[in-house]
This record gives sequence, C-alpha cells and structure tokens, in this order.
Amino acid sequence: MNLLIIFLVTASYFFGAKAILENKYFPNIYSRIIWLLLAINGLVSVILLKNNLSVILFAILGFVGSLLIFILSLKKSKKIFGPVEFISTIFLFVCLGLWIFTRLPFLNLSIGLIISFIGGIPTFVKVIKDPNDEDILFWLFFALASLVTLLDSDRSNISGYLFPLYFLITNSAMTLLCLRRYLRKNKIRN
Repeated sequence: MNLLIIFLVTASYFFGAKAILENKYFPNIYSRIIWLLLAINGLVSVILLKNNLSVILFAILGFVGSLLIFILSLKKSKKIFGPVEFISTIFLFVCLGLWIFTRLPFLNLSIGLIISFIGGIPTFVKVIKDPNDEDILFWLFFALASLVTLLDSDRSNISGYLFPLYFLITNSAMTLLCLRRYLRKNKIRN
C-alpha cells in the first residue's frame, strides 16, 4: 500500500509542478505559504497522534509536494493577500497558540483541516465557474492516494483516519467539478 501511496502522491505533484512550469497554473505565493504551514501542521499532528505508517507517509509526501509547489511558485506566483489569506493566517496563529498551550494534536489537526477548507473555497469557486481552471490529474491522483491511505488507516478512532478522509472528500469533490469540462464538450458536440 505504501508504494502505491508514494506513486499516487508523486504523480499528483508531478502534474501540479508541470502545470506551473508550463505556465498553466500561477499559484498565489501567500496561499502557498499557508498551505506549506498547514502541511507541517498536519504532519506533526499525525505523528503525535501516532497514526499508522501510511497516514504519516501520506502527510510527509504532502509536505514535500507542498514544498515543491511553494518553491516553483516563488518565480511564477500571484502576490495577492486577500481575505482568505487573512482569515487563514489568523486561524494559523490561533492553531499555533492552542498548540503551545494545550498540546492537543487532534484539536490542532482539526483546526488545520478547517483552515485548509477555508483556504480552498476560492479554488472551488473558480472551478465551479470554469472546470478547466485546475489540473484534473493533480486532484484525481491525490484523491486516489487519499483513498488508499484511508483504506490502510486505523479506522477504529477518528484521529486515525480524519486526515486522509478530509483529503479524500475535498480532492474527490474537486475532481468531480473538473470532470464537468468533459460534460460540456459532449453537450457542445450533441
């Protein structure tokens, strides 16, 4: 299972990096900083929650991929610090404060996933308006990696499977929204 997770996450970030290098995707640098910090938060949380190896591996690969996208976006990014970045930054500071004072990794992970969801809203809105706006293969491969990770996780306690479940839901939703581009092409042909 772990080799499959490695393959799927690597494929996902390959297509994300390819889109940046081909000037098809211009990530916001401030958002990428937040995503990188969230990846660190998720990784530390799943380690401290003593999740199984597949979930920890998934989090490590998510961090490495997020770092790659961040590095690539340094030269090709938009520099917009909007309301989503502001709200996400505030929540990140709350998360850090809670972490320092409570040392509750499940609470920290949960808040981090809420921040991730808030930060993803503009992407969902863009893809609802234009299903061609995102690279479908990036989302599809990450959704599949999330599914494999979830199937291999400890599902006896929510802290053992929340991390891959969240990414399965969000990445599957994004994949389905991106798939609408093919439905539109079929409608035009008919």
